[in-house]
Order: sequence, then C-alpha cells, then structure tokens
Amino acid sequence: MMRIALTAAAFLVMVFFIMRPRSVRIPLTKRRLPLDYVAGSVLGALMLILSGLLTPDQTIGSLVGREGFRPYTIIILFMAVAYIAISLDSTGFFEYIALKIVLRAGNDGRKLFLYFYLLSGFITLFTSNDIVILTMTPIIFYFTKHAKIRMLPFLVAEFFAANLWSMAFYFSNPTNIIAAQAHGLGFFEFSAWMILPTIASGVVCYALLYAIFRKDINIKFHVPKAINPSEFLHDRHCAFVTFFVFCTTVGFLAASPVIGLEMWIVSLFFALLLFGYDVAVVYKEHRNEGLVFYRKLRKHATGHPGKVYSFRLHLIAERMPWKVVPFLVCSFIMVEGLVVTGVTDYLAAAIAKFSSNVFFSAISMGFLSSFAANLINNQPMTVLFTKITESSQFALTGGSRLASVFSLIIGSNLGANITLIGALAGIMWIKIIRDKKQVVSYADFARLGLMVTPVVILTACGVLAIEFFLVGI
Repeated sequence: MMRIALTAAAFLVMVFFIMRPRSVRIPLTKRRLPLDYVAGSVLGALMLILSGLLTPDQTIGSLVGREGFRPYTIIILFMAVAYIAISLDSTGFFEYIALKIVLRAGNDGRKLFLYFYLLSGFITLFTSNDIVILTMTPIIFYFTKHAKIRMLPFLVAEFFAANLWSMAFYFSNPTNIIAAQAHGLGFFEFSAWMILPTIASGVVCYALLYAIFRKDINIKFHVPKAINPSEFLHDRHCAFVTFFVFCTTVGFLAASPVIGLEMWIVSLFFALLLFGYDVAVVYKEHRNEGLVFYRKLRKHATGHPGKVYSFRLHLIAERMPWKVVPFLVCSFIMVEGLVVTGVTDYLAAAIAKFSSNVFFSAISMGFLSSFAANLINNQPMTVLFTKITESSQFALTGGSRLASVFSLIIGSNLGANITLIGALAGIMWIKIIRDKKQVVSYADFARLGLMVTPVVILTACGVLAIEFFLVGI
C-alpha cells in the first residue's frame, strides 16, 4: 500500500506543476528556474527512483522497452518529424497558405470561422497540434484585431480542430505513436481505422461550435488592407526544398513496412538531411555576405522578413518541443512505478469488465482515457493505458482489444478539449492568449469543453465500433 501511495504522490507532484507552473530565482543570479510540467515530472520520477521503488534495471527498462515497443524510438520519431514540420513552418509557408485561404472568406464571419477550423485541422494532420497553436494563434489575433471582430470563437475553433484532427495520422501526436507502436500498428493500418472517426467527429464538433458561437460569427467585417500573404513567405526556394523533404518524409513513413525500415529511422534520416541543408545555406550566406551570425540574429529577431537562414535556425530551435523529451522520459519511468506496484493489472481487470463486446470496448475506453487525460495529462495517460492494454489481466481478444487501442488514441486526442490541462497544447494555448491580454479562465473553458467534447467522443467511438462491426473483426 505504501508503494502505491508513493507512486500516487509522484503523479500528484507532476500534476500540481502542470496546473500551477511557477519560477524561483536562482541564488546569486538574476535568472529564474522554471517549475513547470518538466520539473514536476522530473521530481515525480526522482521520488520513485530515490525511494527504491524502482531499481536501476527497471528504470532503464522503462526507456529501452522491448521488441516492438521501444520508448526511446518514439521520442526520436516525434522530434525528427517535429524538426521537419517546424523547419517548413519557419519559412513562412503555413502563414502564407493560411492568409491566402482566410482572405477568400471575404467579409463573411461564418466562412472565416469555417476556414480557420478547416485550416487548423489540415495543418495538424501533417504536423502536430503544438505547431498549429504556434502558427495559427498569432494569425487569428492579427486578423481579428484588424477586422475588429471578437476573436474568442475563432481561437476556440482553432484549438478544438488542432486536438481533434491530430488523431487521423500516425505522427500527428506523440500519443498516437506511443499506442500504435506498442501494438504494432503501421502507418496505413492506423489511418485506415482512424480517418472515418476523425471526419465524423470533426463534422459534429464544428456543428456544435457553430451553434454555440453563431451570434458572434454571423457578421460582416472589413478585410484588413494591410494583410499581404506574400510578405510572410520569407524565401520561396527554401520553402520549396523544405516542402519537398516534408512530402518525401511522409511518403517514406507510409511505405516503411514495405521497404523494411522502421519509421524512426526514416524520420531521423530526413531530419538530419534537412538540417544539413539548412546549415549549408547558413554557411554559404555568411561567406558571401560577410555578416556576423550573432548580430544578424539579433537584428532579425524582431520579425523582419527576408532571406535570413541564421534567424530561421534560431526560430526552429526556439519552437522545437525540447521539453517534451524529459517529460516523456519521466512519464515512462513513472508509469513503470504503476506497473511494478500492480496498479496497471488491477486497472486492466476493472476496465475489461466494461468491455463485453466491441461497442462497449470502444465507448468505455474512449471516455475513460479522455477523462483520465485531464487528471494526469494525455501523454502520461497514454503510456499508462498502453500498459493497461498490454496487461495479461486485460482479458479481451480480437476486435474488442483492437477497438480499445484505437479508442485510447481517440481519448488521448479529444481529452485535450475537455479542460486546458488535458494536454500540453492547452497550457501553451492559454499562455499565448494571456500574453496577448485576453481572458479565458480554466472554468469557462471546461464548461465549453464539457458541452461539446463528450458528444464528439461518442461520435468518434461510435463510428469506430461500426467499422469493426462491418469489417467483422
């Protein structure tokens, strides 16, 4: 019992710092040490290691994993794809496309709402919800401010779309990779099952958001004359090369089972290839122009457009989700604490009782995982529930077991739309909004999330169950 209490305390420490991030001043310096979700996860993992609950072998084993599920490869795959996507984003490609499409809305608020929703979903399909938030949120602020319309409906549409559409493709969310790799799901198999639930729940989500915000978006507005999409595309040649590498990477990821290469190797190869290209261009530019890297970086850090590869590399480095690495590492370690204490076996047996057939497997796991994400965040939740589905006590076979896995993926993505602590994307989103002097409370968002998300989860899990019924697994 003491071992279980210690593991629970470690998770509570992590959740506390997720919900209440702060910083402390480092003695004898002017710097401050952030105490956020990374610090919370590190402290939680250290509690389990230093207390002796986890042995060194168990700690290392939680990261090395086993054949078919190696946690360190999940981190490499996600970070490599993130570099390629952020590199493309840093050329101004997504801003250019976004503003081109948004300007087509003319002066119709309903079209603008739809375009922001669809565009956020489209970008997250091929990147991640974090990149959508970093890219689209400033565009929404910029556009709605100049158009003099209320920005909250469009921000909410962006956020919900980013978390929803990320469940369609294997690499769009690290939680997808965690669950899929553990159960040996390939790129095509993953999307074959998840495309229809994503589309159906996406339509329902849009309809509900439209109903809630219909008075705010049923308006006419003046298109800001100052917006010129071409100004956001800093270098067409670089954008073309990066886009080509991005598309090639996606193609090889899809073909990885056929060519016999693991996806993490494919993504790492193309990320290194693109990084080499970026560095080569930086070197050539500095040699030809004779500019000092640091001065050039400082000059263009204010946001001036131009062919500034040194600044672009700096921008990529800033936007890379570095903190996800220690957070995931510590999450794997902490979940191992639940495994050695027998908690996962107990939960596996309990959840299996609600899964007498494919329909109940899909619905129960979808709701359990989505609400659990709002207790411990969606990434550690996915690691935990993946261990649950692998447990010998999870007495399900065939379609019921596989439906549970895909419902877990649904919950790990849609759970982020219930409260702002369901995923790291919510923490990032609310920080950007508050930095822009906009007010959205955790309680107000939770009320909105509870109005919309349970219906969306039910839709996604219901369509998934129908797929299994029709296929006959």
